[in-house]
Amino acid sequence: MRREILVSSLFAIALAGCGVEFDPPSEVKSLRVLGIHKTAPYATPGEDVTLSMLWHDGSPKAPRAVQVAWLSGCFNPPGDLYAGCAESFAAGAGGSGGSSGGIPGLPPGITVGTGDTFTFTMPADVISSRPPPDDPKVPPYGLAYVFFAVCAGELGPAATGAQAATFPIGCFDADGDPLGADDFVAGYTAVYGYDSIRNENPIITGFKFNGVSVTPSCQNEECLTVPQQTPDCAGGDPCIDPCSKDGDPDCPAYDITAIVDPASAESDEVSKLAYDRSVSEQLWVDYYVDRGGVKSPVKLVNDAQKGFNDDYSTEFYAPKKSGTLSIWAVVHDNRGGMSWVRTEVGVR
Repeated sequence: MRREILVSSLFAIALAGCGVEFDPPSEVKSLRVLGIHKTAPYATPGEDVTLSMLWHDGSPKAPRAVQVAWLSGCFNPPGDLYAGCAESFAAGAGGSGGSSGGIPGLPPGITVGTGDTFTFTMPADVISSRPPPDDPKVPPYGLAYVFFAVCAGELGPAATGAQAATFPIGCFDADGDPLGADDFVAGYTAVYGYDSIRNENPIITGFKFNGVSVTPSCQNEECLTVPQQTPDCAGGDPCIDPCSKDGDPDCPAYDITAIVDPASAESDEVSKLAYDRSVSEQLWVDYYVDRGGVKSPVKLVNDAQKGFNDDYSTEFYAPKKSGTLSIWAVVHDNRGGMSWVRTEVGVR
């Protein structure tokens, strides 16, 4: 079972025409959600779990007001599938339900939060209320899905009908027209519940630019409030020359590396108990930039069987315009853990 965050449209926000060229996913040039950090990737029944969202608005229209909403209340859906949560949303579709967080039409039991952080409580019966696994060797567990919506406009109840039954929140411009995928991101994250099995988030201890350790601008929850910093080129902050080919692989390459503590690769206790396999969790890092380009945006940090990978850096290519750019490194494990770091680079 994959436990990592899946950020995607939960319904058809926009359709792309044939022949359209898309920016690489590592280049953040629209409203994007880059990660969700959980205080407890594996939670115990009754435990409070706080979620923190890393998002960035890379749109040419930025800076602009962005609204964030969270929906909690879907536990142990049929087949452990997030799509099963649609039944909970459908119970209030069409405005027949109550109102929570200023959004009408939500059924009882659905909790709404706003802002970059959100706390929910894992139900005390999240494990006991779920039928035990068919295989008695698989530890009993529970499952919570938390949904989110990020909107560069006004959040409100989705239109009635199939869309509202799938996801009850829409994103609209000042005229009330629905906004598309560049301005509206909807997604979810999963939190598993066990009585005693835990999972810690990956540990990031630093960042290197072109082989030299640099002081990150922020890490984890700090990045929710710390604005982009202006590098001090004379003081030793990373600064580079522009490249006329604007992030193309023909530009000079600079190694970038998020330093991950090998202790982050914990033993996968569920695999040990259920399948008698002594493996560690998988770790990987996603690199993102708001300007320039990245050679390999996803790099393996730890293989479940082969162990820790000593080389998980990638290459960054300079943009053509001077100014400040941001680089994010988001480190995941395959059990829902996530941490990130951000650093700024100056372009002369």
